[in-house]
Amino acid sequence: MKARAVLIALAVIVLVLAAFFLGQRTQVIREKQVRTGKAVKFAAPAKKMAAAPAPAAVIKRPRGAKVAIVIDDFGYNTNNLGAFFGIKEPLTFSVLPNLRRSRDVAIAAKEHGDEVILHLPLESHRRDVKEEPDTIKQGETGKEVTARLAKDMESVPGLSGVSNHMGSKATEDRELMSGIFAYLKKHNLYFFDSLTSEKSVCRECAGAAGLRFAKRDVFLDNDNNAVAIEKQLAELQKLAVKRGRAIAICHDRKLTAAVLARIMPQMAKDGIEFVYLSEMVK
Repeated sequence: MKARAVLIALAVIVLVLAAFFLGQRTQVIREKQVRTGKAVKFAAPAKKMAAAPAPAAVIKRPRGAKVAIVIDDFGYNTNNLGAFFGIKEPLTFSVLPNLRRSRDVAIAAKEHGDEVILHLPLESHRRDVKEEPDTIKQGETGKEVTARLAKDMESVPGLSGVSNHMGSKATEDRELMSGIFAYLKKHNLYFFDSLTSEKSVCRECAGAAGLRFAKRDVFLDNDNNAVAIEKQLAELQKLAVKRGRAIAICHDRKLTAAVLARIMPQMAKDGIEFVYLSEMVK
């Protein structure tokens, strides 16, 4: 009996000690949870939050900015017509009169669906450049001027308007330009001022004659260099976005056609709307 009592006492002591140590461990765990604010062993691992997607970049594209590109000095040959026809945007072909291929260029451009204007040779202040045959000059009679106009217009069929080739001197002459504009008005043509002189009176004379009119904003290829042409196209786009419209002049050159073919599609993606010159006259 005595031995049994001893065994019972030892068992009780073991149970008491086990309960004591278990309670101590639980308290340590709870204290650590309180200090760290999270479970140490029993909590499930927190799920990693997915990063929020970056907001899509907002690209502002100009809308409604119109650009007309006029290509001067056609008529000597048809060498670059195919390259310009390959550009899938409206172009206006400005054709010099009475040259070997003037009529051919005009007909081909119209058949292609493009716009054609007469690039009318007018007297310049410059003497360092070759003058075109039948250039209209100061001092000519009204009869002489209209005879030249009739001949020039006949050599460029299907034309919608007229622009000045050279003409820094003629476009400063109010009497001469008024006579030319009266004739154009009768034939329902518009006039595009290449603006070769800052003293041009063409806007005022066109207004007095009730003639539809527009003027050049940018020359693209006065410097026949690809980088320079690209820079001018960038200026053209900037001006069009600022004003809502802009008109450029370039020339019948292989390099110019190549640069336009490369840059104009990107300008169109940026929101530039290419139009014929007739859509820009007022």
